[in-house]
Amino acid sequence: MPMFKECLLAALFSVSLASNAAQAPPAVPSTGLVLWLDAADASTMSLDAQNRLQRWSDKSGKANDATVDGASSPPQRMENSLNGQAVVRLSGNSGLLGRALRTAKGSATVLIVSRRLPEQAGVDPWQRLFSSRPQAASNDNVLPNFAVSLPQTGAYEPTLSVLELQDVPLGPYGVGRNAVGNAENFRGDIAEVLVYDRPLASLAERQRVFRYLADKWTVAIPVQADTWTRVGPLDALPSHIHPDLPLSDQANAGRWLLNTTLSDEFDGTTLDRTRWHVNNAIGNESLGRKPALFTERNASVSNGYLKIVFRKETLPPKYVQLGFKDYTSAMVRTLERGFYGYYEARAKPMNSAGSSAFWLAWTGMADNATEIDIFEIGGKTKDAASDRAYNMNAHLWATPQSTEHIANGSTWTSPWRLASDFHVYGFDWQPDTLRWYVDGVLVRESKNNHFFYPMQIVFDSEAMWKWFGVVDDADLPSTFEVDYIRMWLRSP
Repeated sequence: MPMFKECLLAALFSVSLASNAAQAPPAVPSTGLVLWLDAADASTMSLDAQNRLQRWSDKSGKANDATVDGASSPPQRMENSLNGQAVVRLSGNSGLLGRALRTAKGSATVLIVSRRLPEQAGVDPWQRLFSSRPQAASNDNVLPNFAVSLPQTGAYEPTLSVLELQDVPLGPYGVGRNAVGNAENFRGDIAEVLVYDRPLASLAERQRVFRYLADKWTVAIPVQADTWTRVGPLDALPSHIHPDLPLSDQANAGRWLLNTTLSDEFDGTTLDRTRWHVNNAIGNESLGRKPALFTERNASVSNGYLKIVFRKETLPPKYVQLGFKDYTSAMVRTLERGFYGYYEARAKPMNSAGSSAFWLAWTGMADNATEIDIFEIGGKTKDAASDRAYNMNAHLWATPQSTEHIANGSTWTSPWRLASDFHVYGFDWQPDTLRWYVDGVLVRESKNNHFFYPMQIVFDSEAMWKWFGVVDDADLPSTFEVDYIRMWLRSP
């Protein structure tokens, strides 16, 4: 999954209108909330006789108030305008400005509810909903500056826009305009702005914030409300006191039972072929990702590790004719399939652009093909920042009802180069939830909407030229090492 290249984002999780929620909205989480502008709360606004806004007070308790930029057409508070509540209407000629919310770099989460009515349409695209401009000389789409915009010239329904970033200062900020220079002024309505100086800390917290805004303003909860990915470094790491338990659950809350069929310590001198299959470049199985051919000699066990090698070598003409040339690698997969449970591997990705992957898959039937990528890592890529990208995904390729490809993935950025050392990677597969762990700390959580069928455990390396870049031959041969794979079942 590619990394995002620009910070000027059309609201990563923008969605249009929707649901009629009946229950009362919960209060927003207050920890880390540094800016809260609420158009529904008249007590936060200083208005003139024409109901025109002069100052919008911050409800976060941090006194980060926004003031009108002094233009001749200030924003106006419009009563009973959206879901029975007021909004701030901007004419495209003015906006609001505020001071820096934080000067040090760190994580940031910005949520904004906005809309544009038909009579407000016909504007330039990329008008700013929010802008942070700590480096005034740079554009606000150049890190560490950032902006939230919707690249639409016409009307749009009430929409929740969300931007999550790390390693940025916060402000000085602009609402409905660029924070520096009287430019990109928004023409439309803004209902509420929430800015946190931290990431949302869990899937439950993310859903809580989304639900509050969705219920209050009658906007749809984004599809991404069902997923959460960590932003920033890991929390305190658990100690691996009990190796017979998942690192993330050393207290044994899951009452775990080891599945010995799907677990392997790789302590022998050869790969256990009663447990593992190695793709051998024959038959109807995957031959590899061109130009790298899967061969058996690239998978071995020694010194307590499963080793998967990506190497350069001349291939027979019959494979060259098929598009495989100059490179080989390997795929190993369990003969048995696993279902719900906890999958944990201690591994070190290879230090090259050859991929290192730990995944679950079942592609044995045309009408039932699923895949969960616990990780796909490029240890030494065309982009140095990608060497720290911990890529996770879940794919539905086919069901008895559909062959539509559905993917649900994201990336956590590690503080370290992933190929530099061994780390423990875990995955908790439950009927209702999917959870990814690194060194025993949760890095991603997603609702399980599709994955209800047993799958094989797979380790492999592939030539992902378009993603990680073409491998540098000087880095070859390179080796992906796995210390162990352990799979646990929850006690009934």
